[in-house]
Amino acid sequence: MLELTGWARDLLVSRGALVETGPAGAVRALLPPEVAATLGAAEWLSLKFSPGLGADDPGEWLDRLAHLLPPQAIVTGARLRRLLPLPPLDVPALLERELVIQNGIYRVVEDSPGRASYFLFTFQYAVESDERSLGAVTVGVNSSARSLVPQPETLLRAVAADLEQAPSFQLPAEALTGVYPAAARAAEIEARKLISGLEETSRRRLARDTERVQAYYQALLAQIEKRVARRAADPAAAEKERSRARATELDRDAKLEDLRRKYSLRVKLEPAAVLAVNLPVRHIAVRLVRKKEERLRSFHWNAVLRLLEPAMCEHCLGKAHPLFLCEKMHCLCRECWTSCPRCARFFCRACQPRCRCDAAQKAPQ
Repeated sequence: MLELTGWARDLLVSRGALVETGPAGAVRALLPPEVAATLGAAEWLSLKFSPGLGADDPGEWLDRLAHLLPPQAIVTGARLRRLLPLPPLDVPALLERELVIQNGIYRVVEDSPGRASYFLFTFQYAVESDERSLGAVTVGVNSSARSLVPQPETLLRAVAADLEQAPSFQLPAEALTGVYPAAARAAEIEARKLISGLEETSRRRLARDTERVQAYYQALLAQIEKRVARRAADPAAAEKERSRARATELDRDAKLEDLRRKYSLRVKLEPAAVLAVNLPVRHIAVRLVRKKEERLRSFHWNAVLRLLEPAMCEHCLGKAHPLFLCEKMHCLCRECWTSCPRCARFFCRACQPRCRCDAAQKAPQ
């Protein structure tokens, strides 16, 4: 619940509330009158989302706090009040440790200090089933290097105190549009991790109720079969019982379908806010080499997180770590550089959606 506590704190601060964070993830706030009226709360607000006595319902407060958000996702430009120093860096040792290329090699071309354009997205998700659950995830993309931020919440917390609104901020629409698909995919992956417990609970309850329904109707059908056997000498009566059995099976199937709908999870994910900020990085240019092909590629060492950001897969937009290279030098993740189950040939999903042997098999003879 730490992410929810931080999100609630930041949202209240952005609306002019005086906020402090107490022990066990508690949030205490002095609210402006209009914020208190919107939330249906008193001037003094105390929230506690951690498990235990007196904890507040996260779903209820996510609903109420959502009324403070604008109808569409907002993009805010920020800058650092002071420049963060870049420490000395052993680039060869860093790349040896953190740049893993499975089917190629690299050569360092240059490295230099610089700044990179980051987008930190906050996504809200709602999970609808027989119960409703709400939450928020944060993902980050470095649009300058086309890389994903491994620990976006940590990055945001680390720089939050040093951020100020950027004067004369202009929306970088083209850059934002270019990285949004990667951010949305990363948010889906993170949201799935967060709702894995709900999925497991839903599957367990579905299995339990399915077993009960199956047992109930199995007993009914067994009784009908016995009546069919007793009425074997009367074809009309036996057929009537068989008709009853078919109706019972249809009723059972309908009940099972109702259970599947009841326990299926419907997830809605939408962006709530975007923070655009330039941060100091170490710009490292390398030459990627596979067989006779080469490609120049830039990687960034994040000065705040103190790690090398993984490249973005050029097919699925996920994290390409370890990194794989195809014949045309696309940077790929493990899932997008796998062997064909039919011919065992490795092929690039960015170059072709299916293996050539599949296309050849479907071609007319």
